[in-house]
Amino acid sequence: MPPRVYVVDDDRLVTTSLSTALQLETDWAVTAYNSAVDALAAMATAPADVVLSDLKMPGLDGIAFLKQVRARTPTAVLLLLTGYADKESAVAAINEVGLWQYVEKPWDTADLILKVRQGLERRDLLIRVEAQNRELAARVAELEVAREQLLASERLAAVGRVMAGLAHEMGNQLGLIGYAEVIAERTADPDVAEFARAILRAQKRLGAMIAEIKDFVRSPDGHRGDGVYLREVDDLAAVVEEAVALLRFDRDAAGRTVELSLRARPVAQLHRGKIMQAVINLARNAVQASPEGAVVNVTVDADAEGPLVRVVDHGAGMTPEVLARIGEPFFTTRSEGTGLGLGITRRIVEEHGGTLRIASQPGQGTEIALRLPLAPPASPGAAPVRTGGP
Repeated sequence: MPPRVYVVDDDRLVTTSLSTALQLETDWAVTAYNSAVDALAAMATAPADVVLSDLKMPGLDGIAFLKQVRARTPTAVLLLLTGYADKESAVAAINEVGLWQYVEKPWDTADLILKVRQGLERRDLLIRVEAQNRELAARVAELEVAREQLLASERLAAVGRVMAGLAHEMGNQLGLIGYAEVIAERTADPDVAEFARAILRAQKRLGAMIAEIKDFVRSPDGHRGDGVYLREVDDLAAVVEEAVALLRFDRDAAGRTVELSLRARPVAQLHRGKIMQAVINLARNAVQASPEGAVVNVTVDADAEGPLVRVVDHGAGMTPEVLARIGEPFFTTRSEGTGLGLGITRRIVEEHGGTLRIASQPGQGTEIALRLPLAPPASPGAAPVRTGGP
């Protein structure tokens, strides 16, 4: 499309001669106006690529007019027509308005056309440079995100190696504490028996913590032979129902009510045990964050994006600083927590191709949304999908 050129001068002889010369010598779409106000009105529907304006015009002078053009169309090429006596004002306007050039009257048509072409080339070059700068900025942002992810992965891998070694050694030592059970059975001293049972309770808690550590740092193949587990199309609502039923036997849920709402019964391609573990982790976190007598809401739903499980508590909520660290190994707000449960849950969900979103406000509780992808259409005789993960 040829550039749209506006010629604006209160002298009809100037606009007629200049626009005619430009039309004869170029393929530009040239329009002449004898009023700056009329030209601005026309630009509202047909923005200018090039504007040649007289400096001195009644009502709205050339500089004020070109300022408005610049505000409306920052990329327009602006030239000022001026007499020799007004050259100083024209030069000042180059800096004030951002003019490309000024043209003295009487003008040389060939020189004028050359100046306009150079202005258009410069404009096109600036547009390309700005587009490349935006693309470069986007790439830099992507690289920064990738770098942060790589650093986080490296840190997590290093932590994982240390944690795995510690878990192994702790597990070996905990086996010795099992003798406390023999002591409790054989002693006649009730105090000694109670001490032994306290040791056994501590052993169970440490054993559970070690199991969480091993599950968290286990490599993708999980050291389980073929390194995959099966995912099958299953009723997500049934999985959540079973998870909530099991949670009723959890001592942390005592004094709290877990209300399950089934707004839909979506199917998803999932590993039943893993998704049940994820839901139990989320619901357990919710009841632990809730005061006694509180209600935790678990909802199963579905929309165009896929199956959805929401777990909402009405506890103390989290500050943005705490929320930003949720999921870090060993970061927890509970005195007896390990900070590993949510990380394990997130990994399970992501291995299923899903997402985990957390929203929380201090004093308003927390909502966690577990979303799974839509189940693919079943084909006759299709085998279950095998996926990586522990």
